[in-house]
Amino acid sequence: MNAIVKKLFGTLVTIGLLYVLIHASWYNYIFKGVYATYLQGHTTANIFDGEYFDQGIIHAPPVGIPWPEAKSAEWAPPTEVQQTLDVYETGAFLVIHNDSIRHEDYGNGVMASTKTNSFSMAKSILTMMVEIAIESGDLPGWDALAIDYVKELHGPGASQLTLAHLTGMLADLDWDEDYYNPFGITAKALYGRDLRATVTGCAVGDQVGRHYEYQSGATALLGFCLEEATGMPLAEYASEKLWFPLGAEMDASWHLDDVGEAISFSGFNTTARDFARIGHLVLNQGNAFGEQLIDSSFFATATDPGLAQFYGYSFWLGDAPSPDPLSEATRPFVALRGHLGQWIITFPGLDLIIVRTGHAEGKEAGEALPASFMAVASAYAWKLPAAGH
Repeated sequence: MNAIVKKLFGTLVTIGLLYVLIHASWYNYIFKGVYATYLQGHTTANIFDGEYFDQGIIHAPPVGIPWPEAKSAEWAPPTEVQQTLDVYETGAFLVIHNDSIRHEDYGNGVMASTKTNSFSMAKSILTMMVEIAIESGDLPGWDALAIDYVKELHGPGASQLTLAHLTGMLADLDWDEDYYNPFGITAKALYGRDLRATVTGCAVGDQVGRHYEYQSGATALLGFCLEEATGMPLAEYASEKLWFPLGAEMDASWHLDDVGEAISFSGFNTTARDFARIGHLVLNQGNAFGEQLIDSSFFATATDPGLAQFYGYSFWLGDAPSPDPLSEATRPFVALRGHLGQWIITFPGLDLIIVRTGHAEGKEAGEALPASFMAVASAYAWKLPAAGH
């Protein structure tokens, strides 16, 4: 019996020491990350993970602007597209045409009132908030140097890094974007105690502005610059400058780290209907139901491809091919896109917005945009009622 007790005691001591060592190390975020993912049956972050984070509330106005409804069966997804949406466990699927809801469907744990994680759609939202700050005079322009606002930046390219480099994914940070590696920098940024310390610990390389590499750390730096320039937390700024003017119907929220910093590259939580307001702002080039929140000229710059033909100022760009195999015609789209298939797709000239949230999208290595995204984009870009009715 004494041998068993000693062995048990030794095991407990070992576990305790391991716990202390991990907490004191670079990997101190592991416990939160494991609890929020693996112990909930996931292998990565999920759209319902807001309960594992403190939240910065983004207040909606006392009375929001409801979407008119003009639903019709002809706006339902074609059979093959619906099958794709089902395979990838779609949560919300919303179609808005001519400022009215034409189709709306929910499932897989999501209802009309459910707030889900935007993941990287937050990058586009933050970019529009930065433009608002530029137009308000709080920031001098997209060529402003990030080091003027984030003094901790270091590395050979730190003194050349601009806000435009950050939103265009041209920052050349020492950062490996990986949503499934629990020991990587992306996991630490999401689940760690102090986002700013994590991100500013990454050196800025000497290839700033010279090559595209998608890095959430770049967006985090952009968020720090905005907060320093405005003196306001991101959630508070979003409430005043975005959510109130957009007439949102429900409060949104932004994931916070343990020191109260918004996780700006992800974690914007709201409903599908309120996500659609962001799409409406993009579609109408900064005009929100009659109020010009952002100068329309910004969207020409933001949707102009940079070094990557599919990416602008944190917006995803592309063309939906005609379903006619004999036609080479295409119709352009501008989209916000997040991990696991969170999409807001807008179609300039068609007055059409698609919102999709869900649990997967099936992206393959080497694809700029997944086949599931392109199937939805092509089906609706060429849907007859959208073309001129």
